[in-house]
Amino acid sequence: MIRQFVSKLFGRLAFVNINPDQVVAVGASVQAALKGKNAAFKEIILTDVCPYTLGTTVSVKKAYGYYETGHFLPIIERNTTIPVSRMESLNTIYENQKVINIEILQGESRLSKDNIYLGELNIQVPPCPAGEQAVDVRYTYDINGILEVEVTVVATGKKTSVIIEKNAGTMTKEEIAQHVEALSYLKIHPREDHKNMLVIARGERLFQQSLGLDRHRIAELLKDFEDVLEKQNLKEIEEYRKKLKEIFRTIDDREDF
Repeated sequence: MIRQFVSKLFGRLAFVNINPDQVVAVGASVQAALKGKNAAFKEIILTDVCPYTLGTTVSVKKAYGYYETGHFLPIIERNTTIPVSRMESLNTIYENQKVINIEILQGESRLSKDNIYLGELNIQVPPCPAGEQAVDVRYTYDINGILEVEVTVVATGKKTSVIIEKNAGTMTKEEIAQHVEALSYLKIHPREDHKNMLVIARGERLFQQSLGLDRHRIAELLKDFEDVLEKQNLKEIEEYRKKLKEIFRTIDDREDF
C-alpha cells in the first residue's frame, strides 16, 4: 500500500531495493559522526532541520475594525536549517494595554487551537495608546532540541525568557546554559550584521553619486535587500549580498573610469 501510494504521489515507481533497517542504521551513524565531528566527514554536508513550525498566537484585525485572536504566527518554519534564531515584533492592540501574552506553539495549522501548546510568557508593558508599545519575540532553536524564547520590551529593554526542552530532564541546567550561550552569535538581526550594514552603506554612497537609471536601479536593489533581511534567511541573505557587491563593484569601476 505504501509503495502504491508513493508511486501515485510522485508519478513514478518507488525504489524499494534498499533494506530499511540498513537505512536507519546508516542515518544514525552519520548523525553520530557529525555530532562527534569525525574527520571522515570533512567532505560531507548534512544539515539538521526544525521538523515542525514554531510560532505564537496573534490577533488579526477584521473588516469591521475588531480584533480576532487565535491566529498562528510562524516564527521558525519547518525545514529551517538549525541552529537558527528568528525574531518578530508584536504591538499592543488595546488602549492602555498592560500585558502581552506570548503563547509558544508548535504546528502547521492556521489557527492556534489546532497546534500544540508548549508554554507561554505574560509580558508587562507600560500602558499607552493602542499600537505604541511593542515587544521583540525571539525564538532560538538548536540541534539538541532546546528552544529558547526571549521577549524584549522595546520601550524599557527588559528581557524575559523561557527554555523548552525536547526531552526534558536529559540535560542539567548548566549544560542547557552552555548550549544557549553558544547560540548567542545568532541573536542579532541580519540588518545589524556589520557585513550587511557595509553593503547598504556602499549602496547609499553610490545612490548619492549616481543619476538617472543608475540611481533608480540602486534604490530598487537596496529595497529588495532590505526585504530579504527581514526574512532572516541567512543563506538567502548571503547570496543576495554577494550579488549586490558584484553589482556595486561594477558601478564603482565605471565611476572611476
